[in-house]
Amino acid sequence: MRNSITRAALTLIPAALVAQAPAQPQATFTQSLRAASPEVEKLLAEFKPREAAAKAESILPATLPAWDKSSPQTQLSSYNSYREYVYAYFLAARAADAAGNWERATELYVKAKDTAKTNYDSVKESFPLIIRYYNDMAAGARRTLDENAEFIKGLREKANPDDGDKQQLGLIQGEEEAIEKNKKSAQFFVDYIESAKKESDYYAKFATEEDAQVKDQLDQLEKYKFKNDKAKFVDGIMSSKTFLDQQFPDKTEKVRYLYRLNVLDPSSRKVVKEIEQLTGVNLGMPAGEDKPAPKGKKGK
Repeated sequence: MRNSITRAALTLIPAALVAQAPAQPQATFTQSLRAASPEVEKLLAEFKPREAAAKAESILPATLPAWDKSSPQTQLSSYNSYREYVYAYFLAARAADAAGNWERATELYVKAKDTAKTNYDSVKESFPLIIRYYNDMAAGARRTLDENAEFIKGLREKANPDDGDKQQLGLIQGEEEAIEKNKKSAQFFVDYIESAKKESDYYAKFATEEDAQVKDQLDQLEKYKFKNDKAKFVDGIMSSKTFLDQQFPDKTEKVRYLYRLNVLDPSSRKVVKEIEQLTGVNLGMPAGEDKPAPKGKKGK
């Protein structure tokens, strides 16, 4: 049985693995995302989705950096970075959808889905090794304490411990704290894996739903009596006095669909006028002639 606790047994967590202070994602992108996100949300709330989409797209990376598995530190950094990339794609997709560009929204939702899946697949492979490291550290500290249980008991029962005893008691306390710290750090990485899986599942559904929406509208146009004539399709909808109100009682959803109609037929003045009346946003009328006043009536 040992008669002292040595400093070597108290090796603490390497700085590269400190879960409580994870390495930050790429600073420039992170700052851009944090600055742009509230602006995009504000523009969406103001029914200016095209400005929102342009803002969101302006910060998207041209290419994604590879998920770096070279060290625990780079793995944690990649995990955090990829979560931010996922959110950026998702934000841009929402804006594109609200602006009526459902095809672009589908592409961006797919990017969000694929990026989230890459993140999950990567942490599922890499983080168990880090979890094992922390658990091994905790187990090693526990063994040290168990092997010295009698010595520790006697030390703590001393009525008047000397300086050497106090030093040993400090080392014992450090060993006990190391157990808890390492167990907590292991749990952090367990939680990261679970979060990555939830995010992968969550973002996947948006790509599926947006793609189905586009295909459904293509099917509607294919079956329309004026087959694939987008202008007549839009005019037919706008000529109905009840369709939009019945289908979209919620203002936000109605405006969203009107922006889609504007994408299908940018020349429709009826659509632009309806958007402007509902939102107060000035889109600018497309070029075209207003219908002449009926004969026998003069304009005021």
